[in-house]
Amino acid sequence: MRKMNSKSSPPSGLVLYTSNTSQSCVEPDGVLTYDEIMECETENFVEYIDELAEKAILLKHREDPERGVIVKPSNSSRYFPGGKRKAKDNIRTRFGRHYKAPGTFVTTTYDHEQYSRWEAWERLPKDLKRFKHDVTMRYKRQGRPSPKYISVIEEQPKTGYPHVHLFYPRLRWLLKKEDVQNLWGVGRTRVEYAKNVNIGGYVCKYITKMGGWSEEALAFIWKHKIRLYSYSRCYKLPVEDKEPSEWAFFINTTRTKIEDNLSMIIRAVPSIENLTDYLEDLPEAIVSQGRAQRGRRRALTKQEENIINTGVAD
Repeated sequence: MRKMNSKSSPPSGLVLYTSNTSQSCVEPDGVLTYDEIMECETENFVEYIDELAEKAILLKHREDPERGVIVKPSNSSRYFPGGKRKAKDNIRTRFGRHYKAPGTFVTTTYDHEQYSRWEAWERLPKDLKRFKHDVTMRYKRQGRPSPKYISVIEEQPKTGYPHVHLFYPRLRWLLKKEDVQNLWGVGRTRVEYAKNVNIGGYVCKYITKMGGWSEEALAFIWKHKIRLYSYSRCYKLPVEDKEPSEWAFFINTTRTKIEDNLSMIIRAVPSIENLTDYLEDLPEAIVSQGRAQRGRRRALTKQEENIINTGVAD
């Protein structure tokens, strides 16, 4: 396989190694297929998930240093159940739990004959940004205010291709269907009107459905930092002044280190409020088509019970 110079374009199905490709995925000649790159990136993503599931942060109370609490960084990740719950809470706060509105739905898909699965994923962020911008510019040229929108990305279960759902609240009519089709330009579009849409529930539904994505698709949005959903600026919440937390950072650690050095940790922080719950909860894992979710509970060992009760190992 020959190495291509910077001016030549990759043959069909091949891509050049770039700075966005992990070093572990690089072949000597610098050329990989999309499938080879995604296989490597998926392995990197799975390693990241396993590492994140193990990570823990121990905090100390600012006024009472003998009190502590363990925080799991995975609870803030969209790839874990805890992170999904947090995202849903944020959506319900932003749009209201029961707020409903009529509006226009637009669904966009990719032409499978023109674009491979990974070519579609790779160009998705720019295509979506371009489409939103072009719709807005049509409105501005007509002297109309920019339409408000909420957009959500989803993986098609059978094909693995990405598609996008956009909702324009309180718009009976967005544009002519042929104009919407032409503005998207890279596949098919579907436009339909709905009378009563729970906006918060609509977005939360797709956050839940993310659990059915393939690991390859999850790896792609992780690698390229693609947002699952986006919305017009008018939906952003005002910034509130937050009071300083009562908890202060103590150490970065892992579940294994906590379990192996439990007596030493308890001597440093005698009263860790959620220690028993933390030890009984097994690490959460992503729920995808390729991996099953791990169990959520286990019993404390006798040694752990003794250390928690006495602070001394047997």
